[in-house]
Amino acid sequence: MRDVVKTSVDRKRNSKRTRRRRRSMGAYYFLVLLLVAGIGVALSLTLFFNIDTIKVKGESDYQPEDIIKNSGIKNGDNLIRLDAEESSQKIIRSLIMVENVKINKKFPDTLEITVEKCVPTVGIEFENGYLITSASGKILEQTESMPEGLVKIEGFEPKLTEPGTALESEDKTKNKIFSEFLDNMQENENNIIVSVNMEDKYSIQVNFDDRITFDMGNSNDIKYKLELAESVLADLSEDKEGYMMMVGNNQISFRNKSDVAQKDDDKIPISEEDMPDDSMLESINDSRIDSESSAEGQDESSGE
Repeated sequence: MRDVVKTSVDRKRNSKRTRRRRRSMGAYYFLVLLLVAGIGVALSLTLFFNIDTIKVKGESDYQPEDIIKNSGIKNGDNLIRLDAEESSQKIIRSLIMVENVKINKKFPDTLEITVEKCVPTVGIEFENGYLITSASGKILEQTESMPEGLVKIEGFEPKLTEPGTALESEDKTKNKIFSEFLDNMQENENNIIVSVNMEDKYSIQVNFDDRITFDMGNSNDIKYKLELAESVLADLSEDKEGYMMMVGNNQISFRNKSDVAQKDDDKIPISEEDMPDDSMLESINDSRIDSESSAEGQDESSGE
């Protein structure tokens, strides 16, 4: 019986030693893996994945070497450590006629820079002329006259006018209005908006095709109001000229330009010769005052 007991104890001790050995080996392998991974990362950030080729793609007004120079990227830079977004923004800030930049890392040693050219889209009226901006609102240049083919924006009150900077208004609400109109123009390939007047942000005026003026009211639901206006325009013949106005939240009224002009023609103008002189005006005023005093006296008498 004693031998049996002894054998059982030895087995238990051997089992514990085996488990300890296994745990020690597991920790050892884990440390080895960490060491190998660390060496791999170190080599990747130093010896491997360094840039050997830089390619520039897309349409641009600049030479590839100018784009690469303004990105701050050089041959030999590490692809893993490279901050692509920061390099993209450097190009956009430095080169006025670049709209967007996309940088792709092609492992093991190639970098692709794809640039998108700025397209003049709108002319922002300001005290010295017009600020020509791209579809993203980037200021491209200042001009004295409004170029043809661009959408004219009035009443924006630009805060900055320096080419290369992002357009911003003194009024935050007008920033929102401008942004929503830009989104609409980008989404609509057949845009017929000629101008937008946001001088009064509670009565925004939109000119369609130089023939229809739309009073869309305030800046609420701009996208919806434009879609509603476009649906009304689609039902009008192309020779129609006139005025549209929001009625409530979901209706638009339309008046022909000829009807408005006819109402104005019905009014009889008064020439300067027919205008009363100052003495006549004084006499009229005195008579009006006397009549008002008399009426007040009668009211007092009737009250008594």
